[in-house]
Amino acid sequence: MKRYKTSEETYQKVMEACMGMCVLCGKTVGLELHHIRGRGRFLTDDPTNCVMLCNDCHENKVHGNLKKYRPILLKIASDIYKD
Repeated sequence: MKRYKTSEETYQKVMEACMGMCVLCGKTVGLELHHIRGRGRFLTDDPTNCVMLCNDCHENKVHGNLKKYRPILLKIASDIYKD
């Protein structure tokens, strides 16, 4: 399966919206872009579906317990990206 890379434009928009920190713990290093609902087969990179997470939160918290964290991240994203 071919890996899909997020555009630099989307990455920068999300980084700015999240103020350069992990939305769960506030760390400012080791940040990764996380697609909340996944990209699916259409590989959408809509920034409103993305947040920044540190690598610890991304791997250990979110991907270890998507059912718990998806609603939390959706709420955070709706607060970040509200008009």
